[in-house]
This record gives sequence, structure tokens and C-alpha cells, in this order.
Amino acid sequence: MPQSAPPDLPASLDGWVEPTRCLDPDGGDPPLAEEGPGRELVRVADERERLEEEGTLRREDAGDVLRAYGTWLDRWRRWAERERAERPLRELYDRVYTWHQKLTQEDDQTELILGVGLLTWTSPNEDTVHRHLFTHRVETSVDRRTARLTVRLSPESALRLEDQDFLDSDDGWVRERGAALSEEITARGMDPLKPEALEQLAQWQERATTRPMGFSATWEPPRAPEPAARLTYAPALVMRPRNLNSLLRFYDQIAEAVASEGRAPLGLAQMAMTIEADDRSAWNGGQRAPLFGDDPLFPGKTNAQQRSVLGRLEHDTGVVVQGPPGTGKTHTIANLVSALLAQGQRVLVTSARDQALTVLRDKLPSPVRDLCVLLLSSTRHDGAGELERTINALTDQVAASDRDELRAEIRRLTGERDEVRGRIETLTEQVISLREAEYRHRSVAPGYEGTLAEIVERVHAGAEEFAWISPLPDTAEDAPPLASEQAQELLLLLRDGAGEPRAGGALPVPDELPSPKHVADVFAASRLSDEGLSAEAVEIRNVLAHLDASVTAELASLLDACETALHYLGVPADATRWDPDSWITRALTGRLSRSDLGLWQRLAAVTDDIREVARDVDALGLRLVTVPEGLTAQKAGQLATAGTALRAHLAKGKTLRPWIPSKAQKNARELLASCTVNGRAPQTAEDLDAVLAHLRAHSALAGAATRWQQVDAAVPPGDVEVRLAELTARAARLEYVQAFGSARERIDELLVRHGLRLKITSRRTWQDFNTGVAALHGRQFADEAVAQLAAWDELLRAPVSGTQPSMEAMALVQALRDQDVDTYAEAN
Repeated sequence: MPQSAPPDLPASLDGWVEPTRCLDPDGGDPPLAEEGPGRELVRVADERERLEEEGTLRREDAGDVLRAYGTWLDRWRRWAERERAERPLRELYDRVYTWHQKLTQEDDQTELILGVGLLTWTSPNEDTVHRHLFTHRVETSVDRRTARLTVRLSPESALRLEDQDFLDSDDGWVRERGAALSEEITARGMDPLKPEALEQLAQWQERATTRPMGFSATWEPPRAPEPAARLTYAPALVMRPRNLNSLLRFYDQIAEAVASEGRAPLGLAQMAMTIEADDRSAWNGGQRAPLFGDDPLFPGKTNAQQRSVLGRLEHDTGVVVQGPPGTGKTHTIANLVSALLAQGQRVLVTSARDQALTVLRDKLPSPVRDLCVLLLSSTRHDGAGELERTINALTDQVAASDRDELRAEIRRLTGERDEVRGRIETLTEQVISLREAEYRHRSVAPGYEGTLAEIVERVHAGAEEFAWISPLPDTAEDAPPLASEQAQELLLLLRDGAGEPRAGGALPVPDELPSPKHVADVFAASRLSDEGLSAEAVEIRNVLAHLDASVTAELASLLDACETALHYLGVPADATRWDPDSWITRALTGRLSRSDLGLWQRLAAVTDDIREVARDVDALGLRLVTVPEGLTAQKAGQLATAGTALRAHLAKGKTLRPWIPSKAQKNARELLASCTVNGRAPQTAEDLDAVLAHLRAHSALAGAATRWQQVDAAVPPGDVEVRLAELTARAARLEYVQAFGSARERIDELLVRHGLRLKITSRRTWQDFNTGVAALHGRQFADEAVAQLAAWDELLRAPVSGTQPSMEAMALVQALRDQDVDTYAEAN
């Protein structure tokens, strides 16, 4: 319900009534001045002719002015009365629209409910109860074309009794009776605004409480809580954090079920403890059956990485797949779902967003897609309608199918697939044979070279001569463990007695000794350096080093998200280099310190309006529109109101008339006189659309500019298009600031969840935190390197078969302790 402009002052009242006094409907009647401009009669010399001259008239001498003022004042009073009556409705609309925007952005954290049955009282210790007993979740939607705001009961919710959320036995509440009444209410599915809800409130008063209380069926809530309890119908819309009590009760039921069975399901157990792969596979007893069988049916192509994911699922109960868009995650899931369905299994796919489900469904082959039952959220989509459509389609398919025909079709397709597979295997063997026959191998041993057929012939020819060589075991690898030169060297060592028992300690096993290069790398990794780190960064690194690797990996991922947002903002990753004069720096610093959040949220709330008017102005193309210079937001609103009425007038097939103009044309004469399109006054509905787009842009720019001024980031002056482009660009940057702030909040939540409370409220502390996390890799590598050195030390010093370590082994130990690579290489 837009605010209407007051009736225009007639030209005869110019200078008699102050225009600004006409804008306030609460300020009383705009007064008529004591004197003002007018024409007075002057007698000429012969006193027979009169001439009118401009001058100043007193009010009692201006009859035409008094008559015009009286007529205009009647119209103004009707306007003021209507404005006073409509103002509460506009305020209500603004409040509900603010709720709608909050729900759109935070529907997982907040909810809008319709509450009935307001229970109020004040206890002697001044504890106050002021809460509705019955609640029903509601939804909001806005028609962007007409701005019509609709509030309706959510079809996916039901009337709930919430007495157990805030009452206990000390309040006179009887749990068993309240629970029984809650089940009755849930089973009946009542409308909170119907008489049956009043009946249930009376039932609750009689059955669920022993406290005496008054009951009222009025819609007005009590003015203030009283010592005596009172139950009032008092329906109200309430915006509140999402109620998690039902979720907690559901968790309690899960806990009771797990306790009764004595063993938790695997998925739940993994949330509380780390379980190795072998233990996961045997969690429910016995071995897991193959997931896909010998020949999985994948309808789409697969690359090596995707096959690796599907292969890991054969040996584990779950796989986490991460990757940027376009790397084939959805494609892999589509193959997985199709293969499992082909095995006769059922598949449940869940997602936090509807879009991911619809994209996956579109990736599935058409026959498989028809088997999907899709349930979407109803906040922005018709989730219930989509669910009904998919279930009906599946039911129709089942009803129209014949089991025998399906089995025959399966046998036919299976036969065709087996035939194709057999043909592929035959052709593959033929290709391999042809390539092998054409390929001449280099000498695999002295005298053995040429094609495989020639080498095999040579082996058969020498079979009798080399019969003393025993056959190779089936587990032997294709390549021999020693090359010819190594075998010759081994023969010489054995002839020199290298294989005889050794006195004076056991030598370490050569294969277990690290190479000098490996040792040098471990030495370098074990030397932890604090070079380039501040004392605060070093302290943060050492504190974070005690966290589990999965936690530090999540921290690194969140910091990467912050750095990505900074990249798109054009801001250096180093917070100490942020431009202190930039509004982006102030916004980021505000998110770090959690200051001025309200101001930045109010800025974000107008970004959609700016984008919308920018699209409208861009749609005008090359049409040149001019509006009065120095146009205020209030004046732009008045002109837009008159222009909208004239646009509706022209839309009915009417035209602008030079003589005897219509009422809509009269009211818009200031717009027609001061605004132009391509150098001329607006003549058509399309011209008015162009002017109205610019007027709405002026109003939106004025409001947005005020909010940017509040955060000390004034919008530079310029044409409408230039300022809109600037604010649109700022709106895009605000989204990245929001992404940075969200990741920063998740970092704080993660640290607190693991017992760390780091104060990260400035650019300096944020940079120290980033540096500390980045240095974690060096600290972890150093810890791993020190542990590796200790393991090698233990390996070399530990007795083998009851003997003492050799002098060579102790020399290696000393080289490791001295971190002397050259000495280690000589002793090795």
C-alpha cells in the first residue's frame, strides 16, 4: 500500500500556503497566510476604467483565494484522514516484509509462527511467563511484480502444543495429561484460527494444569502480566529462533533406541568415535556383500578418478568426494545410483539445497529418472506438488507394467549385453595378439630378443640345458629382483664369504635402511624454524598443533574460503596491507570485531532493490530520460505516484489531451512539464515507463545513499546510471564480505567447539592467526620427522635375534643423532 501524495495546491494559492505544511497529515490544517500575492483594481483618471496590477492582498480582500482554499482544504482533510488510517497498515507491511527477507536468508536459523493461547503470569520472584501454548509455522511470499505480500500456514507443519518447552511440575503442569492432549491435537490437524482451537485451549486449562487461571477468548493480549495466571486466545505472528526442542526430543528417542539395542548404527557411531575401515566393514557382523557385483552397470562414462571413488565404495562404508564445479561429482553419483538400482537396491539422496537434487535427477538416464521420488523444500518451491507428481508418475508406471513382460525384457537386454561384452573381449584379444606379433622386444637376457614367439622358441630349445633351475612360484613378479650386473656382483660377494655368519654384532637389514637422500630430507624437515613469524603467530601455531589433523584441515579450508572472498574483493590476503581508507576494509574489520553489524545488515537489505531498479533502467536502452535537477526522494515519490496513475489511465486506451485534460493528466502536469524522454515530454505509456523507472531509481538511490553515508562510505555524485552501477558493484562486494564473515564465524565456532577461545578481533590478530595456521604444516612435518628419526634410532639399536647391534649400526645411529648426512652415507 504505497503512500499517496497530498492534493496539489491550486495555482491561485501559490504564496498563500506553505507547501511543506501540506505533507504532514498529523500537523493539522495547513494555514492560509494573512496576506499574499494577487491583483488589485486601480482607477484611471476618468474613473470609468479599471486596470489590474500585481500587488499584495490581505486575506479578507482575496475572495477567490478564500474560495479556492476552502475547496482544496476539504480534499486535503480527506487525504490526511486516509493517510492516518493507512499508516498502521504500511508499518505492518514493512515489518512483515523485513521478516520475509530474514526468513529468505536465514530460514535454517529463524522461523515465523502463528501463536494462539497466550499464557501469562508473574511469580513472586518476578519471573514472568508470556508465551503462546499453540503454534503453527507460517510461510511468506512476495509477488515481485505487484509487491503483494502473502502470509499463509505452512502445509508441511501442523499445530503444536509447546507447554513442555517452558513449563514443569512446579508451575502446576501435569506432563502425562499434556502429552496426551498434544497427541490428540497432532492427530486432528486443526487450524489455529478456527473455533476448535479455542476448544482445545479450554481442554488444556482443564486437563493439563492444576494452577488456577482465568480464560479469555479475546484477540487482544493482556496489557501486562499479572500475578494471577491468565490464558488468552490472543493470536499473534511471532518471529523467533527456530525451535529445536522437537529435534532434541527426536535425539532422545534415538538415544533410547540405541541403548535398548545395545549397539549403535555405524553412521551414528562414526559421529562420536573414529572407526577404522576393517571395523566399519565388519560393524554389523559378517562380511559385507559386494556393492556392485562383478560387472556394475554404469550408464555414463567414467574416468580414472571417478572409478577410484566407485572402487573405494566396494571396500568401505563411505567416501567423501571434494572438488570444484565441473569435476564430475554429480556425474559419479548418477553412475553410482544407476548401478545400485540395477542391483535391486534402494537409494536415498539428501542435500541441504534443492538445486543439487534437481541437477542430479536431470543427470540420470530417462528410464532411471522416472523411478525417482523427489521431495523438495516448500520454502521457495512447490515441494509438496513435486512429491505428489513423482509419486503419481511412479505409481502409473507400476500399474501399467506387466511383470512377465519386464522379466522377458530383462532377459533379452542381458543377453544382448553379454553378447556385446563377449565380442569386445574377442576383439581385444585379437588386437593384443596382432600388436604382440608385430613388436620386437629388446634383449631380455643375453641371447633372448625378437618377437615373443621367437623368445618362447629359444626358451623351449634350452629347456634341457637349464633344467636345474627350479620353476618360479605363481606369486613371482614379472620383473626379476636383480639385474644381470647385480646378480654378477652378488656372485662375487658370496664367493668372498659375504654369506657366512658374522661375529661382533648383527648388521641391519639393508632394505630397511633409508637412503642418504631420504635421511637428508628428514633432517631438513625436523629443523623447525620460526623465521618470519611473530611471537603471537608462533604461539597460535603451537596451540593449534595439538588439534586433530581433521580439525586443522577444516581450519585451512575455511581460511581458503576467506582468501577466495578477499580475492574477489580485490583485497590482499595479508590483512595488515588492507587499505585503511576503503569501506571494504571497514566492513571486513567490522566482521572480525563483530561491530556495526546492524548497519551493514541494513545495507545488505537494500541491495535487491538497487539491482531491480538497475535492471529497469538498463532495460531502457539508449532512450535519454531527464528529470528535474536536485530532485529529492520525497518529490520523486510524489511524481512517481502521479505518473503511475497517468500510466494506468493511458493503459486503458486513453490519450493525453491538450484541452480539457483528464484528472490523471492534471495531477501529473508537473511530471509532464519537468521530465522528458529523448528531448520531449512523455507522450505514451512507454515514455511514462521510462520516466517512472528513473524516478524509482532516484528514490532507491536516496535511501541507499543514506545508509552508505551511515557507514562513512558516501556514494559519489553523478548520473543515475553511474550511481546505480557503483551501488550494484558495491552490492556484489557486500556478498563477498558476507562470505568472508560467515567463514570467519565458522572458524570461531570450530575453535570453541574444541576448547580454544582465541581473540581474533583485529586485522593484526587475524593475520597472526593466518600465519600460525600456515605454519602448522612445518610444525607437523617437524614432529613427523623427529618421530621418524626416533624410529630409525630404535631400529638400528634394537637387537636382532638376541645379538647386539654391530659397530656399523652404531655408527649409523650416531650419524642420525648428529644429523650428519655425509657420515651416514659413508657408514651406510
